[in-house]
Amino acid sequence: MKIGIAQLDPVVGAIEDNLALLLGYFETFAAEGVDLVVTSELFLMGYPSQDLVAHPATQGRVENALGTLVEATRSLSYGVVVGAPWAGSGGRRCYNSVFLISDGQVHYRWDKQLLPFYDVFSDPRQFIPGGDSHVVTWRGCRLGVLICEDAWAGTYGEDYEANPIAQLAADAPDLVVIPTASPFEINKAISRNWVMSQVARQLGVPVVMVNQIGAQDDMVYSGASLILDGKGAVIFAAPEFEAGAFIGMTSGPEVAFSVPHPMAQAAAAIQTAICGYMSKLKLSTAVVGLSGGIDSAVTASLAVAALGADQVVGIGMPTDYSSPDSLCDARELADRLGIRFLEIPIQSLYATFLTQMNWPMTPVTLAMESLQARIRGVVVMGVANDLGGIVLSTGNKSELAMGYCTMYGDMNGALAPLSDLYKVEVFQLARWINRDQVIIPENTISRPPSAELRPDQTDQDSLPAYEVLDAILKLHIEDQCTQASIVSKGFDAALVAEVIARCHRNEYKRRQAAPGLKLSRTAFGPGRQIPILSQWGPL
Repeated sequence: MKIGIAQLDPVVGAIEDNLALLLGYFETFAAEGVDLVVTSELFLMGYPSQDLVAHPATQGRVENALGTLVEATRSLSYGVVVGAPWAGSGGRRCYNSVFLISDGQVHYRWDKQLLPFYDVFSDPRQFIPGGDSHVVTWRGCRLGVLICEDAWAGTYGEDYEANPIAQLAADAPDLVVIPTASPFEINKAISRNWVMSQVARQLGVPVVMVNQIGAQDDMVYSGASLILDGKGAVIFAAPEFEAGAFIGMTSGPEVAFSVPHPMAQAAAAIQTAICGYMSKLKLSTAVVGLSGGIDSAVTASLAVAALGADQVVGIGMPTDYSSPDSLCDARELADRLGIRFLEIPIQSLYATFLTQMNWPMTPVTLAMESLQARIRGVVVMGVANDLGGIVLSTGNKSELAMGYCTMYGDMNGALAPLSDLYKVEVFQLARWINRDQVIIPENTISRPPSAELRPDQTDQDSLPAYEVLDAILKLHIEDQCTQASIVSKGFDAALVAEVIARCHRNEYKRRQAAPGLKLSRTAFGPGRQIPILSQWGPL
């Protein structure tokens, strides 16, 4: 069977536009002679749609879109498997459904059974679990559907009472289709492909997995849709981070599967997110405060790769504590990227604040350091407002974890692209960006990191060495190791206790940070819900 894979980027809530996007590929699929077209999970509504899916107007719009799609199939030689929400009897909740449509009619509807409620997922808030999975005979093919989490049961997912895979096995399908909206994580393609391979092997039939692509709030979707044969071998793989119509067969030779370098994956995800934010918010300019440091350099570089140089503006905001090297590096980066660079010194503004507040110029206290950061925050937001754009916050996961950042200062922004990368990873990403040519000045990478908010300052005045800090944080956040377990791995007990305490103490800051991106198993944000006022004790 020839499959048309609609690996597309829906906009949440733009039901009519999403339908038009799909219909725009129908001629392409027809010209390729496909038998079946498959979209991603909840394609017509977009995912995650959160409480928009329960809005009173949503179901009427979905029904109208499905009606239009039904009419469009009257003249088609192929069928369409499309994801959409469907109202049930559950009040504000509905079903996460998939429809098989062809020849001007809806042949069957499957409802997602397993509703994940972990990490970034809160499906039970919006959806009703469906009944048993069954196959439908369509044009001589016994077709079954597993909707995202339904395919992870008994393989790699949570423990559930129902097992949709076993249910389908009892019905002996010829082909199984898996529409999904599986959020990106670095190297997640490896585990996702393994799960799909296990499903194909258990059922002994070809499997078609179609994944969403694009950015939505704090999540990124990479596509990388697959077709596997009944032995679990990948026989077709759509590219990562490339939207479009792809054609694959349900039989054929195994194809090579390789995973890009982790930093190549991170860069692609961040660029996809920046581009998605700008296009879906209908904005054109991204503003980045360029300090001459590694975080702002990486952020600006990725923004240019995503948007083009004409849509990125860098701002240098020196004070008397800024080193000449930093400003020079910021200018050099802007020149290499070809972006507009504004130099707006803030020393006079800082001095005015100190005078008005009756603060001396020295010694520089923490409050005075934060004041400089907040003045910079005002400047970048002002420029972004003037240009009709958004600010990209440049903070990384190490800083956010430790509270080494300033609310209403360097935390200002509409998106924090690096918020799920530790500082060590930011350096790795900078090296990857420079893999073919020098874009980020070497001095930016080699110079000790510094906020430059007081004389002769470096990050290591306030933080442990990043190699040590990041290792502890990863064990605590991603691996959920106890304090004692981390110490047993050779880390200083007092240091581990302080790092964990600071991480929890600064939850209130992270609640007010710009939305970040999920690049790891556990990112700050909806996937890690820790009370601000908890005093649970040593973890």
